[in-house]
Amino acid sequence: MKRLAGVLAGVVLLGSAAAAHHGYDDFFREKRVSVEGVLEELHYANPHVILKIRTDDGQLYTALWEGLTGVERRGGKRTTLTVGERVMVIGSPPRDAGSRDIALLRQVKRLRDGWTWRTE
Repeated sequence: MKRLAGVLAGVVLLGSAAAAHHGYDDFFREKRVSVEGVLEELHYANPHVILKIRTDDGQLYTALWEGLTGVERRGGKRTTLTVGERVMVIGSPPRDAGSRDIALLRQVKRLRDGWTWRTE
């Protein structure tokens, strides 16, 4: 019985962590912001592909792309973007004016040739 209770507690904790992870209350869903710069880091892994973009004025932004499945379903691959190249992303800005995070990306564009990933 203790084992079953432990398993159930684990399922509840994992479920609440997943729900919290996918809550985007810290972002303005109805607004969009565009950021262009040099791709400084690329983390191609779940739960989100993460892009670190350095703008021309030196600001570093973190863009939370989708998970691997969402990225690949719309034509993205591990080799689509390369660190050091110029990119542009459009997504939801944070509610915290001091944050440089962008989430719910609607578009990722590779500027050298115009390749574009989009949700809309």
